Amino acid sequence: MVKVGVVYSIVRDLCNKDQKGFVTPSVFNTLAEAAQMNVYNEMFNELKLATRLRRSGSDAGRDKSAYKMVEEDLSYFIETSLLTEIDGVLAGKPDNLSRIISMHTEDAGVSVEIIYDAEKLRRVLNSNLSAPTEEFPVALVGSSTIDVFPEEIGDDVVITYYRYPVPPLYSVTQISDGFAIEDITNSIDFELPDHYLTELVGEIARMIGVRLRDDVLMQYGVAETTNR
Repeated sequence: MVKVGVVYSIVRDLCNKDQKGFVTPSVFNTLAEAAQMNVYNEMFNELKLATRLRRSGSDAGRDKSAYKMVEEDLSYFIETSLLTEIDGVLAGKPDNLSRIISMHTEDAGVSVEIIYDAEKLRRVLNSNLSAPTEEFPVALVGSSTIDVFPEEIGDDVVITYYRYPVPPLYSVTQISDGFAIEDITNSIDFELPDHYLTELVGEIARMIGVRLRDDVLMQYGVAETTNR
């Protein structure tokens, strides 16, 4: 994983080189979390592109496969959790849920169809042909809960999903006269593979450049993120 101390040192040196002053740990931490989320979300866009390349037969094979590489990176964020029923149908979402991959009943292993549109669910529930059964259950994913139908379904539902990355944290220990060093024990590294180092630095540099209206930092950040 990318070391938060390494990224902070590079960003600090970039700003000093551009004579824009010292980047405080608190400002860095705010930007670092946003930068990690930008890279994380971009990985899903890359997965879509790689999927299209794969379907068209344009993706390289084996270790050179774009699909394989981004799939391996995203696999780090896959988790599985039980959605225990509440009042028959309601189940709370995992706090760190980002995107759902699949759902199935725990004991029977029956796949659960996932619906995001309440109007579509209403049509399904009122249909004589597609009404949910224990063999063909459905789930409505809401903003904070997941409703599973039919109510008679007795098994807890297993959800497989991509979780959000843990926010990075650059922690420091004050020595004297404002001098500080990294507190490695309490620092939290980025949850991204090492090859995203350049992109993370670029994202943070771009955001600092926007805040300071500095064209040099903005151009550096854009170049590093688009040339990955």
